[in-house]
Amino acid sequence: MASNKLTTKQCDNAPEGTHFDGDGLYLLVKPDGQKYWRMACYLNKKRKLLAFGRYPKISLAAARQERAKAQELIAQGIDPVAQKKEALQKQVEDTLQKAKDAGNTFKQVAQRLHAAKAGKVTEETRNRMFRQFEIHLFPVIGHKPISEIKGAELLALLRSVAEKSNHGRPMTYMAKKLCQWASEVFDLAYVENNDFSNNPCRSIMKHLPNHEAHHMARIRFNELGGFVKTLETYQGYMLTKAAIWILLYTGMRQASIRNATWQDFDFKTNTWNRKPEKLDKFIHPLPLPTQAIALLNEIKPLTGGKPEDLVFPSVRNVNHRMSEAAICQALDRMGFRMVGHGLRGVVSTGLNELGFKPHVVEVQIGHKRENAVEAAYNDAEHFEERRKMMQDWADYLDKLVESE
Repeated sequence: MASNKLTTKQCDNAPEGTHFDGDGLYLLVKPDGQKYWRMACYLNKKRKLLAFGRYPKISLAAARQERAKAQELIAQGIDPVAQKKEALQKQVEDTLQKAKDAGNTFKQVAQRLHAAKAGKVTEETRNRMFRQFEIHLFPVIGHKPISEIKGAELLALLRSVAEKSNHGRPMTYMAKKLCQWASEVFDLAYVENNDFSNNPCRSIMKHLPNHEAHHMARIRFNELGGFVKTLETYQGYMLTKAAIWILLYTGMRQASIRNATWQDFDFKTNTWNRKPEKLDKFIHPLPLPTQAIALLNEIKPLTGGKPEDLVFPSVRNVNHRMSEAAICQALDRMGFRMVGHGLRGVVSTGLNELGFKPHVVEVQIGHKRENAVEAAYNDAEHFEERRKMMQDWADYLDKLVESE
């Protein structure tokens, strides 16, 4: 077949169809007017189709050079398609390795952000961020150079997170949190390297599905009897069951339960010196009813029991905290559509329903923490009153379990 049949003018004006230049090279014009270079060839008696790019970005002369290179390879028995794939793969691998060596992958920058947050936010917060990165982002973009992560790719990834469900609810909130945290990763990359200024997260946030807030599901006061009876007979993991009871006995947040270590508990005075949480900067002493003390003594051998050991460790590893989902999953298995934090509201409502002073209930629950001095005064001022209140509350729960 004669070569070099086409001219640049012919390429410019070529109508829809196939226009041959010779030796397998042709210009394919699609119905929308887009033009592409193709080359048909044979290797080991098998037909192959090569793609050289779009015209006029790839000129007629450049397409002919690509044809000549392909013919050379075929003459040596080398597959041009396979070689091109191998070359592209090597280029990608070289780029990834270069970014990794420079510490510029998304995961490496995220690791530095995690380290930089130490002491600035709670351990719970920064570790939660990194864990969610491990689950949702690192498997897809963790290995990539951060400068090469495109907005469209990240938007599609975060939308896929939003479409997932957790306990029957779409994970729109988590998608937005991941976008917020990822934005911090991109900002850190910019601070470390002024040549990098791409932070797609600011544009992505407004294109993610809206998060519809739901009030914390919780049982009503008149349903409490059925709940504690079901809890008493629950056959799930003993430490998870115990954690739910301690939530009921104290009215504390789930995070406080999960972070508690044995050195926080004074068994001589039956007091839990709860670690500061959220914006707190001080210890919150909590009187423990005798039922809580008995339960803690029962589970202590299961956890190691050393001062630094977690009171409620993970079922898989005693050095890790119980997962955020553990209590929610247990409640689901018990047949109650609620989250662990909902139990805090149950305790607050229950104490008020039983006629205890609202301001004493607030001190116990830890809702109103004005400042360290005033809060510490309130803790001390109402401590014995709170001790009697929480013992009466625990006794009330016992009566509900025993009632017909």
